Amino acid sequence: MTRSLAIVRKVSGTAPWVTLVLLVALSYRLPNRVAFDGASARHQAQIAAAMQAVPFFVADWIGEDEAVPREAQKLLRPNATLSRRYQRPGGMKLHLLVVHCSDARDMIGHYPPICYPSSGWVRVEAPDADIQLAVGEQRLPVRTYVFRRVREHGVEEAIRVFNAFVLPDGTVTRDIDDINRQSERLAVSAQGVAQVQIISAAGVSREEASAAAGELLAGMPALLETLGIGQGATHEA
Repeated sequence: MTRSLAIVRKVSGTAPWVTLVLLVALSYRLPNRVAFDGASARHQAQIAAAMQAVPFFVADWIGEDEAVPREAQKLLRPNATLSRRYQRPGGMKLHLLVVHCSDARDMIGHYPPICYPSSGWVRVEAPDADIQLAVGEQRLPVRTYVFRRVREHGVEEAIRVFNAFVLPDGTVTRDIDDINRQSERLAVSAQGVAQVQIISAAGVSREEASAAAGELLAGMPALLETLGIGQGATHEA
């Protein structure tokens, strides 16, 4: 998102992706990679196609793709990714990051309290907020985090991250333990998992940022339907 817009402009292209690269050690040490059957392969293809079809124009939001670092593409091994910056003309800016991993174990460790600090961000000590994100008529559980860091010349950046995971049955959860349980058995892990992050400048109020995030996601019904959001339960943990 003014000073908030300047902050996000500097971080929006890198903040989500530096977290992904940190998964390399985990991803290459995971044993017994699974073979996916025809139904799984078709579902993966449907999710990838839905991400590619996400509109660049949502209400008065205008989107612009952010490059995915080569390291992240190589090391994370996602089935599909969507990394896009949306902005209202002359107004707020949000970065949308959606990652779908065919094997849920590849998502282990991709968790803001771990990844962002490992990439130089300091977690603000104020308690994280568990909120319900209003997406159309749905209410999705997300957890919010605030991070800051100081760059060259003492310029401080501060961001707020809304984070949620989507299990294969469409269940939306904010709890990493649900992903860990998903990963315990190969047959279950092979069903995959998605993560949704929406990043804003921390200078934008949480209420304003969450309203904007919900509006943006509500303009992507095909993606939500393909991920199964709205068909499963929601975990409030």
